[in-house]
Amino acid sequence: MNLKKLFVTVAVCALAVVSVNAQVVRGAEAQTKRGPYETNRLFDNVFVGVAGGINWYQGEQDHQLNYKDRARHSIQAYIGKWITPSVGLRLGWYGGKARGFYYNDKVTPTTPAWSGNQYVDPADNYSYGYIQKFRPHHFRGDLMWNISNVIGGYRTDRFVEFAPYVGAGFIINLAPGQHKFRKQGSHEFAGTVGLYTMFRVCSALDVTLDVNQSMFNQALDGDTRHHRREYMGSVALGLAYQFRNREFHRSHAAVDVTPLNNKIKDLNGALEDINAKNKKLQSDLDAEKAKKPAETVIVKGETKYTPAPFAVYFPLGKATLTEDQVKSIKYFVQTSMETSKDRVFEICGAADSATGSAKTNEKLGQARLDAVLNVIKACGGNYKISDKNLGGTMEFSSKDNKLNRVVVVR
Repeated sequence: MNLKKLFVTVAVCALAVVSVNAQVVRGAEAQTKRGPYETNRLFDNVFVGVAGGINWYQGEQDHQLNYKDRARHSIQAYIGKWITPSVGLRLGWYGGKARGFYYNDKVTPTTPAWSGNQYVDPADNYSYGYIQKFRPHHFRGDLMWNISNVIGGYRTDRFVEFAPYVGAGFIINLAPGQHKFRKQGSHEFAGTVGLYTMFRVCSALDVTLDVNQSMFNQALDGDTRHHRREYMGSVALGLAYQFRNREFHRSHAAVDVTPLNNKIKDLNGALEDINAKNKKLQSDLDAEKAKKPAETVIVKGETKYTPAPFAVYFPLGKATLTEDQVKSIKYFVQTSMETSKDRVFEICGAADSATGSAKTNEKLGQARLDAVLNVIKACGGNYKISDKNLGGTMEFSSKDNKLNRVVVVR
Protein backbone atom coordinates (compact mmCIF):
# COMPACT_ATOMS: atom_id res chain seq x y z
CA MET A 1 0.00 0.00 0.00
CA ASN A 2 1.26 3.49 -0.86
CA LEU A 3 1.38 5.34 2.48
CA LYS A 4 2.21 8.63 0.81
CA LYS A 5 -1.05 8.53 -1.14
CA LEU A 6 -2.95 7.77 2.06
CA PHE A 7 -1.55 10.80 3.92
CA VAL A 8 -2.24 13.06 0.94
CA THR A 9 -5.85 11.84 0.89
CA VAL A 10 -6.25 12.55 4.62
CA ALA A 11 -4.84 16.07 4.19
CA VAL A 12 -7.17 16.85 1.29
CA CYS A 13 -10.20 15.64 3.27
CA ALA A 14 -9.21 17.72 6.29
CA LEU A 15 -8.88 20.88 4.17
CA ALA A 16 -12.26 20.24 2.60
CA VAL A 17 -13.85 19.83 6.02
CA VAL A 18 -12.31 23.10 7.25
CA SER A 19 -13.76 24.95 4.28
CA VAL A 20 -17.26 23.51 4.64
CA ASN A 21 -17.29 23.96 8.40
CA ALA A 22 -16.24 27.60 8.10
CA GLN A 23 -19.27 28.26 5.87
CA VAL A 24 -21.64 26.44 8.21
CA VAL A 25 -20.66 28.24 11.43
CA ARG A 26 -19.74 31.64 9.95
CA GLY A 27 -21.69 34.32 11.77
CA ALA A 28 -23.00 31.87 14.35
CA GLU A 29 -22.63 33.00 17.93
CA ALA A 30 -20.48 30.62 19.95
CA GLN A 31 -22.37 29.18 22.90
CA THR A 32 -20.90 27.01 25.60
CA LYS A 33 -23.25 24.91 27.71
CA ARG A 34 -22.35 23.21 30.94
CA GLY A 35 -24.41 20.67 32.84
CA PRO A 36 -26.59 19.43 34.25
CA TYR A 37 -28.28 18.34 31.04
CA GLU A 38 -31.73 16.99 30.31
CA THR A 39 -31.86 13.19 30.04
CA ASN A 40 -32.07 12.30 26.37
CA ARG A 41 -34.36 9.65 24.95
CA LEU A 42 -33.29 6.24 23.73
CA PHE A 43 -32.79 7.23 20.09
CA ASP A 44 -31.50 10.77 20.69
CA ASN A 45 -27.84 11.57 19.90
CA VAL A 46 -27.36 8.29 18.00
CA PHE A 47 -24.70 8.10 15.31
CA VAL A 48 -23.54 5.54 12.70
CA GLY A 49 -20.28 5.49 10.85
CA VAL A 50 -18.09 3.72 8.31
CA ALA A 51 -14.36 4.07 7.81
CA GLY A 52 -11.43 2.56 5.98
CA GLY A 53 -7.72 2.59 6.62
CA ILE A 54 -4.75 0.42 7.50
CA ASN A 55 -4.09 -2.52 9.85
CA TRP A 56 -0.65 -3.39 11.26
CA TYR A 57 -0.33 -6.80 12.87
CA GLN A 58 2.39 -7.09 15.54
CA GLY A 59 3.18 -10.76 16.18
CA GLU A 60 6.24 -12.66 17.36
CA GLN A 61 8.27 -12.83 14.16
CA ASP A 62 6.54 -10.03 12.27
CA HIS A 63 9.59 -7.77 12.53
CA GLN A 64 10.97 -9.87 9.66
CA LEU A 65 8.64 -7.83 7.43
CA ASN A 66 8.88 -4.07 7.04
CA TYR A 67 5.90 -1.85 7.84
CA LYS A 68 4.94 -1.43 4.22
CA ASP A 69 4.74 -5.20 3.65
CA ARG A 70 2.71 -5.68 6.86
CA ALA A 71 0.23 -2.86 6.19
CA ARG A 72 -3.12 -4.09 4.90
CA HIS A 73 -6.46 -2.42 4.42
CA SER A 74 -9.03 -2.17 7.20
CA ILE A 75 -12.74 -1.48 7.14
CA GLN A 76 -15.13 -0.72 9.96
CA ALA A 77 -18.81 -0.04 10.62
CA TYR A 78 -20.34 0.99 13.93
CA ILE A 79 -23.31 2.49 15.72
CA GLY A 80 -23.10 4.57 18.89
CA LYS A 81 -24.91 6.91 21.22
CA TRP A 82 -23.79 9.92 23.25
CA ILE A 83 -25.45 9.50 26.65
CA THR A 84 -24.15 12.90 27.76
CA PRO A 85 -22.00 15.40 25.87
CA SER A 86 -18.97 13.72 27.49
CA VAL A 87 -19.83 10.00 27.70
CA GLY A 88 -20.76 7.72 24.81
CA LEU A 89 -21.09 4.03 23.92
CA ARG A 90 -20.27 2.38 20.60
CA LEU A 91 -20.70 -1.10 19.09
CA GLY A 92 -18.88 -2.01 15.93
CA TRP A 93 -17.37 -4.50 13.52
CA TYR A 94 -13.75 -3.99 12.46
CA GLY A 95 -12.45 -6.15 9.65
CA GLY A 96 -10.14 -6.16 6.65
CA LYS A 97 -6.86 -8.00 6.26
CA ALA A 98 -3.57 -8.33 8.10
CA ARG A 99 -0.13 -9.78 7.49
CA GLY A 100 2.46 -11.43 9.69
CA PHE A 101 5.47 -13.71 9.39
CA TYR A 102 6.04 -17.29 10.52
CA TYR A 103 9.67 -18.26 11.11
CA ASN A 104 10.87 -21.89 11.12
CA ASP A 105 14.24 -23.28 10.07
CA LYS A 106 12.49 -26.35 8.58
CA VAL A 107 10.77 -24.12 6.06
CA THR A 108 12.81 -22.98 3.04
CA PRO A 109 11.96 -21.39 -0.28
CA THR A 110 12.01 -24.87 -1.82
CA THR A 111 9.35 -26.28 0.51
CA PRO A 112 6.27 -27.23 -1.49
CA ALA A 113 3.13 -25.13 -1.11
CA TRP A 114 0.36 -26.35 1.22
CA SER A 115 -3.41 -26.17 1.32
CA GLY A 116 -5.12 -23.09 2.62
CA ASN A 117 -4.96 -19.39 1.86
CA GLN A 118 -3.36 -17.98 4.97
CA TYR A 119 0.18 -18.19 3.54
CA VAL A 120 1.78 -17.27 0.26
CA ASP A 121 3.87 -19.77 -1.61
CA PRO A 122 7.68 -19.93 -1.32
CA ALA A 123 8.06 -17.75 -4.38
CA ASP A 124 7.89 -14.71 -2.05
CA ASN A 125 11.58 -15.45 -1.55
CA TYR A 126 11.71 -15.42 2.31
CA SER A 127 14.19 -17.96 3.65
CA TYR A 128 13.18 -19.99 6.67
CA GLY A 129 9.62 -18.77 6.83
CA TYR A 130 6.40 -17.70 5.19
CA ILE A 131 4.25 -14.59 5.07
CA GLN A 132 1.00 -15.08 7.01
CA LYS A 133 -2.26 -13.80 5.57
CA PHE A 134 -5.08 -12.97 8.02
CA ARG A 135 -8.73 -12.01 7.77
CA PRO A 136 -9.50 -10.77 11.30
CA HIS A 137 -13.06 -9.87 12.27
CA HIS A 138 -13.16 -7.78 15.42
CA PHE A 139 -16.52 -7.33 17.23
CA ARG A 140 -16.12 -4.73 19.96
CA GLY A 141 -17.91 -2.41 22.37
CA ASP A 142 -16.31 0.94 23.32
CA LEU A 143 -16.73 3.38 26.19
CA MET A 144 -15.93 6.85 24.87
CA TRP A 145 -15.00 10.03 26.74
CA ASN A 146 -15.26 13.34 24.88
CA ILE A 147 -12.52 15.36 26.60
CA SER A 148 -13.26 18.42 24.41
CA ASN A 149 -16.68 18.79 26.05
CA VAL A 150 -15.27 17.92 29.48
CA ILE A 151 -12.62 20.63 29.34
CA GLY A 152 -14.20 23.29 27.16
CA GLY A 153 -17.91 22.74 27.81
CA TYR A 154 -20.51 21.49 25.31
CA ARG A 155 -20.59 23.43 22.04
CA THR A 156 -22.53 22.76 18.86
CA ASP A 157 -20.13 24.74 16.67
CA ARG A 158 -16.81 23.22 17.72
CA PHE A 159 -14.90 22.10 14.62
CA VAL A 160 -12.79 19.31 16.10
CA GLU A 161 -13.43 17.12 19.14
CA PHE A 162 -11.31 14.38 20.69
CA ALA A 163 -12.75 11.29 22.39
CA PRO A 164 -10.35 8.71 23.88
CA TYR A 165 -11.95 5.31 24.42
CA VAL A 166 -11.44 1.83 25.81
CA GLY A 167 -13.05 -1.24 24.31
CA ALA A 168 -13.50 -4.96 24.78
CA GLY A 169 -14.65 -7.74 22.45
CA PHE A 170 -13.60 -10.74 20.36
CA ILE A 171 -11.33 -11.07 17.34
CA ILE A 172 -12.13 -14.00 15.07
CA ASN A 173 -9.67 -15.28 12.45
CA LEU A 174 -11.75 -16.83 9.69
CA ALA A 175 -8.82 -17.76 7.46
CA PRO A 176 -9.15 -21.53 6.72
CA GLY A 177 -6.37 -24.03 6.14
CA GLN A 178 -3.73 -25.85 8.11
CA HIS A 179 0.05 -25.69 8.00
CA LYS A 180 1.89 -28.91 8.79
CA PHE A 181 3.59 -27.31 11.83
CA ARG A 182 0.43 -25.87 13.43
CA LYS A 183 -3.23 -25.19 12.83
CA GLN A 184 -4.55 -21.67 12.29
CA GLY A 185 -7.97 -20.10 12.77
CA SER A 186 -9.24 -19.11 16.24
CA HIS A 187 -11.11 -16.50 18.27
CA GLU A 188 -9.61 -14.55 21.15
CA PHE A 189 -10.76 -11.95 23.67
CA ALA A 190 -9.28 -8.52 22.88
CA GLY A 191 -8.91 -5.25 24.73
CA THR A 192 -8.53 -1.96 22.86
CA VAL A 193 -7.49 1.63 23.55
CA GLY A 194 -7.88 4.36 20.99
CA LEU A 195 -8.57 7.97 20.06
CA TYR A 196 -11.68 8.93 18.06
CA THR A 197 -11.38 12.37 16.46
CA MET A 198 -14.40 14.15 14.93
CA PHE A 199 -14.12 16.95 12.35
CA ARG A 200 -17.50 18.63 12.03
CA VAL A 201 -18.84 19.19 8.50
CA CYS A 202 -22.31 20.15 9.68
CA SER A 203 -24.65 19.26 12.55
CA ALA A 204 -25.45 15.91 10.92
CA LEU A 205 -22.10 14.83 9.47
CA ASP A 206 -18.55 14.40 10.81
CA VAL A 207 -15.34 13.31 9.17
CA THR A 208 -13.69 10.90 11.61
CA LEU A 209 -10.17 9.72 12.28
CA ASP A 210 -9.87 6.60 14.47
CA VAL A 211 -6.48 5.46 15.80
CA ASN A 212 -6.37 2.41 18.07
CA GLN A 213 -4.31 -0.52 19.35
CA SER A 214 -5.78 -3.92 20.29
CA MET A 215 -4.17 -6.61 22.45
CA PHE A 216 -5.07 -10.32 22.46
CA ASN A 217 -3.68 -13.83 22.99
CA GLN A 218 -0.88 -14.97 20.67
CA ALA A 219 -2.91 -17.99 19.58
CA LEU A 220 -4.87 -15.89 17.08
CA ASP A 221 -2.24 -16.40 14.37
CA GLY A 222 -1.43 -19.96 15.45
CA ASP A 223 2.13 -19.12 16.48
CA THR A 224 2.41 -19.77 20.25
CA ARG A 225 6.12 -20.18 20.70
CA HIS A 226 7.24 -17.08 22.55
CA HIS A 227 5.25 -14.03 23.66
CA ARG A 228 1.87 -14.49 25.35
CA ARG A 229 0.37 -11.31 23.88
CA GLU A 230 0.17 -9.92 20.37
CA TYR A 231 -1.17 -6.64 19.03
CA MET A 232 -2.80 -5.03 16.01
CA GLY A 233 -2.88 -1.31 15.36
CA SER A 234 -5.32 0.46 13.09
CA VAL A 235 -5.76 3.91 11.53
CA ALA A 236 -9.03 4.63 9.73
CA LEU A 237 -10.59 7.69 8.06
CA GLY A 238 -14.34 7.79 7.64
CA LEU A 239 -17.72 9.50 7.97
CA ALA A 240 -20.22 9.50 10.84
CA TYR A 241 -23.88 10.54 10.53
CA GLN A 242 -25.75 11.99 13.52
CA PHE A 243 -29.46 11.14 13.75
CA ARG A 244 -31.97 13.57 15.20
CA ASN A 245 -32.17 14.76 17.91
CA ARG A 246 -28.54 15.85 17.80
CA GLU A 247 -28.13 18.37 20.62
CA PHE A 248 -28.14 18.40 24.41
CA HIS A 249 -30.08 20.95 26.42
CA ARG A 250 -29.47 22.24 29.89
CA SER A 251 -31.84 20.98 32.54
CA HIS A 252 -34.43 23.50 33.73
CA ALA A 253 -36.46 21.13 35.87
CA ALA A 254 -37.93 22.57 39.06
CA VAL A 255 -35.99 21.72 42.17
CA ASP A 256 -37.70 21.07 45.50
CA VAL A 257 -36.06 23.57 47.82
CA THR A 258 -38.28 22.79 50.83
CA PRO A 259 -35.56 20.84 52.68
CA LEU A 260 -33.12 23.70 52.09
CA ASN A 261 -35.64 26.28 53.32
CA ASN A 262 -36.28 24.22 56.46
CA LYS A 263 -32.56 23.96 57.07
CA ILE A 264 -32.18 27.72 56.65
CA LYS A 265 -35.06 28.28 59.07
CA ASP A 266 -33.40 26.06 61.68
CA LEU A 267 -30.08 27.84 61.22
CA ASN A 268 -31.76 31.24 61.58
CA GLY A 269 -33.39 30.07 64.80
CA ALA A 270 -30.07 28.88 66.17
CA LEU A 271 -28.50 32.20 65.16
CA GLU A 272 -31.20 34.12 67.04
CA ASP A 273 -30.53 32.05 70.17
CA ILE A 274 -26.81 32.74 69.91
CA ASN A 275 -27.45 36.45 69.45
CA ALA A 276 -29.70 36.48 72.54
CA LYS A 277 -27.00 34.76 74.60
CA ASN A 278 -24.39 37.16 73.34
CA LYS A 279 -26.65 40.07 74.26
CA LYS A 280 -27.10 38.67 77.79
CA LEU A 281 -23.33 38.15 78.18
CA GLN A 282 -22.67 41.69 76.97
CA SER A 283 -25.22 43.01 79.45
CA ASP A 284 -23.55 41.12 82.31
CA LEU A 285 -20.16 42.39 81.21
CA ASP A 286 -21.39 45.99 81.15
CA ALA A 287 -22.87 45.53 84.62
CA GLU A 288 -19.56 44.26 85.97
CA LYS A 289 -17.74 47.17 84.40
CA ALA A 290 -20.20 49.59 86.02
CA LYS A 291 -19.43 48.31 89.52
CA LYS A 292 -17.25 50.45 91.78
CA PRO A 293 -13.62 49.60 91.14
CA ALA A 294 -11.24 48.58 93.90
CA GLU A 295 -10.38 51.38 96.27
CA THR A 296 -7.05 52.93 95.51
CA VAL A 297 -5.07 54.77 98.21
CA ILE A 298 -2.02 56.80 97.31
CA VAL A 299 0.65 56.50 100.04
CA LYS A 300 4.06 58.11 99.47
CA GLY A 301 3.88 57.65 95.73
CA GLU A 302 2.80 54.01 95.95
CA THR A 303 -0.54 52.49 94.91
CA LYS A 304 -2.31 50.17 97.34
CA TYR A 305 -5.27 48.04 96.20
CA THR A 306 -8.08 46.69 98.32
CA PRO A 307 -7.65 42.87 98.32
CA ALA A 308 -10.26 40.86 96.40
CA PRO A 309 -11.98 37.87 98.06
CA PHE A 310 -10.05 34.60 97.88
CA ALA A 311 -11.65 31.12 97.76
CA VAL A 312 -10.35 27.58 98.27
CA TYR A 313 -12.70 24.79 97.04
CA PHE A 314 -12.79 21.23 98.43
CA PRO A 315 -14.08 17.90 97.09
CA LEU A 316 -17.20 16.40 98.62
CA GLY A 317 -16.53 15.26 102.20
CA LYS A 318 -12.84 16.34 102.14
CA ALA A 319 -10.98 18.94 104.21
CA THR A 320 -7.39 18.37 103.08
CA LEU A 321 -5.45 20.82 100.92
CA THR A 322 -3.54 19.97 97.76
CA GLU A 323 -0.02 21.23 97.17
CA ASP A 324 -1.29 23.72 94.58
CA GLN A 325 -3.91 25.04 97.01
CA VAL A 326 -1.26 25.59 99.69
CA LYS A 327 0.82 27.55 97.19
CA SER A 328 -2.22 29.66 96.26
CA ILE A 329 -2.96 30.49 99.93
CA LYS A 330 0.65 31.49 100.56
CA TYR A 331 0.64 33.67 97.44
CA PHE A 332 -2.54 35.42 98.64
CA VAL A 333 -0.96 36.00 102.05
CA GLN A 334 2.16 37.52 100.53
CA THR A 335 0.42 39.73 97.98
CA SER A 336 -2.73 40.77 99.84
CA MET A 337 -2.65 40.14 103.58
CA GLU A 338 0.99 41.16 104.00
CA THR A 339 0.32 44.52 102.34
CA SER A 340 -2.93 45.14 104.27
CA LYS A 341 -2.09 44.39 107.89
CA ASP A 342 -4.35 47.21 109.01
CA ARG A 343 -7.39 45.37 107.64
CA VAL A 344 -9.39 42.60 109.29
CA PHE A 345 -9.72 39.51 107.10
CA GLU A 346 -12.78 37.30 107.59
CA ILE A 347 -12.24 33.59 106.93
CA CYS A 348 -15.40 31.51 106.47
CA GLY A 349 -15.41 27.70 106.32
CA ALA A 350 -18.45 25.98 104.76
CA ALA A 351 -19.99 22.74 103.50
CA ASP A 352 -22.98 22.40 101.19
CA SER A 353 -26.31 21.90 102.97
CA ALA A 354 -27.62 19.63 100.24
CA THR A 355 -25.49 16.66 101.34
CA GLY A 356 -24.66 15.27 104.77
CA SER A 357 -26.25 16.00 108.14
CA ALA A 358 -26.06 19.34 109.90
CA LYS A 359 -23.65 17.90 112.48
CA THR A 360 -21.37 16.44 109.82
CA ASN A 361 -21.37 19.69 107.84
CA GLU A 362 -20.56 21.66 111.00
CA LYS A 363 -17.48 19.50 111.60
CA LEU A 364 -16.49 19.58 107.92
CA GLY A 365 -16.78 23.38 107.72
CA GLN A 366 -14.57 23.77 110.81
CA ALA A 367 -12.00 21.29 109.50
CA ARG A 368 -11.72 23.17 106.21
CA LEU A 369 -11.45 26.48 108.06
CA ASP A 370 -8.67 25.11 110.29
CA ALA A 371 -6.75 23.77 107.27
CA VAL A 372 -6.60 27.21 105.66
CA LEU A 373 -5.88 28.97 108.97
CA ASN A 374 -2.92 26.68 109.63
CA VAL A 375 -1.31 27.63 106.31
CA ILE A 376 -1.84 31.37 106.99
CA LYS A 377 -0.39 31.08 110.49
CA ALA A 378 2.59 29.15 109.14
CA CYS A 379 3.50 32.18 107.02
CA GLY A 380 4.49 33.94 110.27
CA GLY A 381 2.76 37.26 109.70
CA ASN A 382 0.87 39.35 112.22
CA TYR A 383 -2.58 39.52 110.60
CA LYS A 384 -5.99 40.52 111.83
CA ILE A 385 -8.29 37.53 111.30
CA SER A 386 -11.93 36.84 112.10
CA ASP A 387 -12.86 33.17 111.59
CA LYS A 388 -16.37 31.91 111.05
CA ASN A 389 -17.70 28.38 110.53
CA LEU A 390 -20.87 28.44 108.38
CA GLY A 391 -21.37 24.64 108.46
CA GLY A 392 -23.87 23.50 105.83
CA THR A 393 -24.88 26.52 103.73
CA MET A 394 -26.25 27.66 100.38
CA GLU A 395 -24.79 31.15 100.72
CA PHE A 396 -22.38 30.96 97.83
CA SER A 397 -24.61 29.23 95.28
CA SER A 398 -28.18 27.98 95.16
CA LYS A 399 -27.61 25.99 91.95
CA ASP A 400 -24.15 24.42 92.23
CA ASN A 401 -23.35 22.69 95.53
CA LYS A 402 -19.66 22.54 94.62
CA LEU A 403 -19.40 26.30 95.23
CA ASN A 404 -20.56 25.85 98.87
CA ARG A 405 -17.74 23.39 99.71
CA VAL A 406 -15.35 26.26 100.26
CA VAL A 407 -13.24 28.46 102.51
CA VAL A 408 -13.54 32.14 101.61
CA VAL A 409 -11.09 34.82 102.77
CA ARG A 410 -12.54 38.33 102.45
